[in-house]
Amino acid sequence: MKNFITKPFWILLIILFLIWERGAAGLNSLILPSIGESYQALKEIAVSGILVESFLITLRRTLIAYGLAVLAGIILALLLHRFKFLQRTFRPLITIIQATPPVVWVSLAVVWFGVADDLTPIFLIFIVSLPVIFVNIFQGLEEMNTDLIEMARAYSTPQFRILKEIYLPSLLPALVSALSVAFAFAWKSSVFAEFIASSSGIGYQLSRANSMMATDRLFAWTIILILFMLFVEYYLLEKLKKHVSRWKND
Repeated sequence: MKNFITKPFWILLIILFLIWERGAAGLNSLILPSIGESYQALKEIAVSGILVESFLITLRRTLIAYGLAVLAGIILALLLHRFKFLQRTFRPLITIIQATPPVVWVSLAVVWFGVADDLTPIFLIFIVSLPVIFVNIFQGLEEMNTDLIEMARAYSTPQFRILKEIYLPSLLPALVSALSVAFAFAWKSSVFAEFIASSSGIGYQLSRANSMMATDRLFAWTIILILFMLFVEYYLLEKLKKHVSRWKND
């Protein structure tokens, strides 16, 4: 993990911090709090226990909906790839879902489910993440070497072996890409849904800070969100990519 971000990034980060601190010195903290004020707010959030409680709530909702979206997206991609009639029927629907702005979905969720702590965020995360998973997996299936599959079937290769040795290695790059992009969408969608229609989670805490004009807390929560996504992207997903690469080479 020590090399998960290159040195130029740290140089850029220092420059951004200097600009931030310089800008905060000439502005009211209501507009732009200093690094020290943001850190103090972050410390208060952590000590109070709100940080861990809110983070775990948002993470739980994200993982539930994200897991469902991954499962549904893979199954849907396999079905539409296998049956052209289903592809002609449902492919445009996926495009419509993908093209609809998240604010529309969260507004409909509030109408359908009310201000439900879990249901509204989970619905939004699922509906936003599903097309991302589907499109990546479906594209991977479409670009697969069909000649290799036909040759394997001609030699009466068992279907399980075809799946393991042809389908899986071919789809792994698309799957890893889908998991990465979809999780970023899922995390942001969860916070957005909580901001609009929930009474718990990080999004709700951002909404409270916004209503109280506590800009330092807004920055503190934003830092938490960014740090978590950096951890996921440059540590967890990097480990997954390396594991996948070793598995393919073996």
